Amino acid sequence: MAKNVAGSKESLGVFLAIVSAAALGAESIAAKLAYAGGANILTILAIRYLLAALLFWGVLFTRPGLQKPAGATLGWLTFVALSGQGTTVLLLFYSFQYIPAAVAILFFYVFPAVVTLLAAIFLREALTKAKLLALAITFCGLIIILGVPGSNLDTRGVIAALLAALTNGYYIVGQTRLLKEVNPLVYNAYMTLTIGLGFLLLALTSASFNLDFNLQAWLAIAVLILVCTVLAFVAMAWGLVLIGASRVAIISTVEPIVTAILGYLILGELLKPGQVLGGLIILAGVAWLQISGRRPQSTQSALDKLDTGRN
Repeated sequence: MAKNVAGSKESLGVFLAIVSAAALGAESIAAKLAYAGGANILTILAIRYLLAALLFWGVLFTRPGLQKPAGATLGWLTFVALSGQGTTVLLLFYSFQYIPAAVAILFFYVFPAVVTLLAAIFLREALTKAKLLALAITFCGLIIILGVPGSNLDTRGVIAALLAALTNGYYIVGQTRLLKEVNPLVYNAYMTLTIGLGFLLLALTSASFNLDFNLQAWLAIAVLILVCTVLAFVAMAWGLVLIGASRVAIISTVEPIVTAILGYLILGELLKPGQVLGGLIILAGVAWLQISGRRPQSTQSALDKLDTGRN
C-alpha cells in the first residue's frame, strides 16, 4: 500500500514537472509579444513578479497556519531568489540581444547537467547511469531542434547564456534545499516578492520603468504572470519536492518543444522536420529516465514529510 502511494506521488511529481516546463515554454513567445507591444525588459519583469507575488500572498493570507521563514532561512531564500532566479532571467534576456534566441537556449540547456552534478554533490542524489544516458539523449534532441550554433557568434551573448545555465542550475538546487524547510506556497510568495522588488528597484534607478505600452503587451504580461510564473513556479516547487532536482531538470527539456509549437501557432514560425525529430528524441530521453531511473534518497525523505503533513 505504501509503495503504491509513493508511486502515485512520484507520477504526480513527473506530471507537475512537465506542466512547469510547458508553462515556461510559453515565456519567450509572451515576451516577444510584450516587446512588440512597446514594453521593455525591466518593466515587464518588475510587473510580472510583483503581480505574481500579490497572487501568492493573497492565497497565503488565507492559510495563516503555515510557518513563515525567518532568520538564516529567510536570508538564504532572499539570496537564492536574487542571485539564482533573478540573475538567470536577466542573463538570458541579455543574451537574446546579441545571439539568436534558439542558439541562446541551446547554451542555456546545459543547466540540466549542472543540476544533476550539483544535486549529486550537495543533495546526495544518486548520479545513475539512467540519468547520464537521459541527459545525453535529451541534449542530442535539443541540438537537432535548435540547430548547431554558427561560427560568428557574439561572445557576450554566448557567455551570458552559459552563465544563465550555471545560475539556473544553482538556483534549482538551492530551491530544492529550501523546500525541505519551507512550504512551496510560502517559498513562492517570498521569492516572487523579493525578485519583483529587485527588478522594480533596477527599473527605477535606471529610469527604465515605463507603462506606456499597448493592450497586446498587457495581455502578454498577463500570460507571463499567470502561466509562466504562478502556474510554472507552483508546479516546479511541488515537482522538486516529489521527485528531486536532477529529474525535474531533465524533464524540463520538453520546454523547447512547447516553444516550437507555440512559435508556429502564434508567430507563424515554421516547424521543420528536424525539430519534430528532436522533440521525439527529447521525449525518448524523458521516457528512459522514468523507466530506468530510481528515486533518490532525498526524494523519499520529501515524500515522508508530505505523508506526515509537515509540508
